[in-house]
Amino acid sequence: MRRRAMAVVGGTAVAASLGGCALLGAEAVEELELAVGECVDESSLSGSDEEEQQVGSLPRVDCAGEHDAEVYYVEDLTDSSLPDDVADRADQICYEQYAGYVGVAFEDSRYYYVSLYPSSSTWAYGDRQIACMLVGEAGERLTGSLKGAAA
Repeated sequence: MRRRAMAVVGGTAVAASLGGCALLGAEAVEELELAVGECVDESSLSGSDEEEQQVGSLPRVDCAGEHDAEVYYVEDLTDSSLPDDVADRADQICYEQYAGYVGVAFEDSRYYYVSLYPSSSTWAYGDRQIACMLVGEAGERLTGSLKGAAA
């Protein structure tokens, strides 16, 4: 079975090192939140290895041009504290929402997904977003939206 790539993120940035009130250059967590249909450039998201990693800010780009990932689902956590199983929960949510956006089950698709979720550091600053992103093979750049691609 193909494997999914996973990443630890705060909205769209991990606060591996928080400086003052900034989250890797953002003034507030709201600036880091992703929306369905947005495309981003961050080459560390691409790939098929299942691994947990931290990524920095994710620059938004026009989906018509080349990009590394496309947001296909977002959900805000309503828990009072960061869930111990946040990584597993994010992975499950992204898996369940995959077919509804792409138009084909994950197992039948040529694409992968990345689950982005808050870290303990970004949670403290109000980050609650789980974001699911479509990616290709390691190093593959996407062009155009994959919504309904059935591929």
